[in-house]
Amino acid sequence: MNSRLKLLFAILAIASLFSFQAYGLTGSWRGELTLGVTKLPIVFNFSESGDGSTQCTLDSPAQGVKGILATVAYCTSDSISLTCNAIGASYSGRIMHDAIKGSFSQRGYSFPLDLLPEAPIEERRPQTPRPPFPYEVIDTTFVAPDGAVMSATLTMPERLSGNKVPAVLMVSGSGPQNRDEELMDHRPFAVIADYLARNGIASLRYDDRGTGQSTGNFLTATTYTLKDDAKSGIAFLRTIDRIGKTGVLGHSEGGTIAFMLGAENVPDFMISLAGMAISGKETLLRQNGRRLDQTAIGDDDKESILTLIGRVFDTMHEQSLKGVSTAIDIDSIVKESGLTVNPLIVSSLKMTQQQRSPWIDAFIGLNPRTYLKEVKRPLLAINGDKDTQVYPDNLSVIQELAPQAQIKLMPGLNHLMQHAVTGDANEYGDIRETISPEVLESIAQFITGCSAK
Repeated sequence: MNSRLKLLFAILAIASLFSFQAYGLTGSWRGELTLGVTKLPIVFNFSESGDGSTQCTLDSPAQGVKGILATVAYCTSDSISLTCNAIGASYSGRIMHDAIKGSFSQRGYSFPLDLLPEAPIEERRPQTPRPPFPYEVIDTTFVAPDGAVMSATLTMPERLSGNKVPAVLMVSGSGPQNRDEELMDHRPFAVIADYLARNGIASLRYDDRGTGQSTGNFLTATTYTLKDDAKSGIAFLRTIDRIGKTGVLGHSEGGTIAFMLGAENVPDFMISLAGMAISGKETLLRQNGRRLDQTAIGDDDKESILTLIGRVFDTMHEQSLKGVSTAIDIDSIVKESGLTVNPLIVSSLKMTQQQRSPWIDAFIGLNPRTYLKEVKRPLLAINGDKDTQVYPDNLSVIQELAPQAQIKLMPGLNHLMQHAVTGDANEYGDIRETISPEVLESIAQFITGCSAK
């Protein structure tokens, strides 16, 4: 799930102000801002211009933001100082032999930030495919029901015979994602496409509407809009002569979309990677509960906070059913419920009402159970037992409602299907592995088995 699901925490409301990375001097330098339980990586990209002056841009891999312009005030052999007006931030540091020790400031807050030279991308992300490829990579487009043009990459395996090949459409998790589902320099969909093509399976992956090279408006979209986009992608795949059975592979929210399409008998088979099977409200409350567990808050306070959040969610859902979206009076809910809640939490909830979107209103009321019980075609559902965003017990719901499903609980894997220590999102960028080889193998075996029937 993306950052929209974390807006309910005051710590994250504050942290979002500091979530930009930086690279330093010539080359790339990386550091981490530590804000309580939250770690935000920052990268500074330094280069030398034609006149010899130092240039700099900032990246935030965790947010998929790159190339934020910064102004270098001065750069000497032992010190650096710069400002970034776009985010109201500044950085100054002492240049050591193999590190830069400094301080990052933004909107009145100051944090220590030490930078180290960035390792080459080939070393940090060894699974990312690199040419030459033993398969075809074709840039293409397909059109969504509302006319949005989805820019996509079709990967076709080497032609070995006249037989048709199975194909899968990839659907990303929540938030605007590019066709590789790129996050912190990880490109999981590119890795999956490469593995499948080498095993005789075609794939189509696409930039979400309003993202990358796709048109359309992501800000007005809901999960139901994204489901229709994916449905169009499957229809497009079926127009290609060499393609036989066609399925859908979805990660996180994309896994839920796979269930929705399955209920309509659209794909020939479905693959869910960490797909949500319980309701959006339940998922968000569990995520919030975990965040609260990482603080020093007591059980009674935690229960009060979650009760308040739940009532806010209910009101948002009621508005969504009526087709309206107006700011909810949080103070009135607190007063009417008789709850005692930390003012900082109340303030954070008020902030979420300023950032409401059709997506969050619809997501809260989305209950995949409704769709799962209608799924009759082959389904593979994989979750990691260290997933802290979509908990692994979602698999039991899938198994109960879609008994024909193949269920796999993968030990040691997080929400991104990486081998992890804690499973927290803070680890995603530090892990070199993009996706577990065991998951790749399971996906290919399942598709090959479906295509043989």
